[in-house]
Amino acid sequence: MIKKITIKDFEDAIGEKLTANLKSKILECDFSYEELETSERDYLISDIIKFLLDDFVIRAGEHRAKDWDQGWSENYTEFSTTGTLESLVPKYFGKYKYVRWQSEWIKPVSQDFEYNMARVLQYWLFEKFFKNSDYVYEFGCGTGHNLLRVKEINSHAELCGLDWATSSQDSITEINEKLGTNISSKNFNFFDFDKSYQLQQNSGVYTFAALEQIGDKYHDFVNFLVNNQPGVCLHVEPMGEFLEEQNLCDFLSIKYFEKRNYLNGFMKHLEQLESNGKIEIIYKKKSFIGSLYINGYSIVAWRIKNA
Repeated sequence: MIKKITIKDFEDAIGEKLTANLKSKILECDFSYEELETSERDYLISDIIKFLLDDFVIRAGEHRAKDWDQGWSENYTEFSTTGTLESLVPKYFGKYKYVRWQSEWIKPVSQDFEYNMARVLQYWLFEKFFKNSDYVYEFGCGTGHNLLRVKEINSHAELCGLDWATSSQDSITEINEKLGTNISSKNFNFFDFDKSYQLQQNSGVYTFAALEQIGDKYHDFVNFLVNNQPGVCLHVEPMGEFLEEQNLCDFLSIKYFEKRNYLNGFMKHLEQLESNGKIEIIYKKKSFIGSLYINGYSIVAWRIKNA
């Protein structure tokens, strides 16, 4: 039987009433899905476990820089030819016929289900945290497509996309030419970056499934942010601290994080900084969406203490 995620379902998941703008974004999308029969769910879980037992799973890390440059280059080439926003969507969206909703697997009707879920999540968070920012920086911005949503929410803010792939900067240059935007870009490698780089005042900073690639090598980046004192920092990342090991869907997600060397200990590090009086965590929440293998969109927002 086909079900559909409604505006009320989103409000229940978020725990807030949605704005008219966010409701309209939801209504633009097809959030129809099927629940899984027991046999199909068992087959899916078996496949995930087999993947986790595979010795040849590619681990995240600095060695993958060329892979990401190549991936964003494919998007850049396609966007240069077509000029469509769809060509900026990362290729990892829509790869699988199963996704996660509220820590359970479902089978969406639309191939764009997960991407549209991520879009809704971003619109909500950008409304919540960046409406009054004068500058917004996305670290690990990929093709730059997320920044276009920031622009919808806050048209006066100056935007900057930073990424370790040069093809990312090429994409943003092409976006500016084709769409008439004025997004700046900068090469930025989480593993080795210019620590003297300065953020503007009253700025918002965010990462979206970007820090996942650096394992436990986030200390220098967090120190960099603390020293720059942005107005708010938002991270939507795979963080095992938000997941529940007694829930099978969450447990397999945690094991996937470990297998892929995804972000590790980040939330605990922020909590330690808070206990030391350096920052204030202003929002944290387990996300209600995910992909086949992970609940990878947990949310934490923080700012400098007394800033």
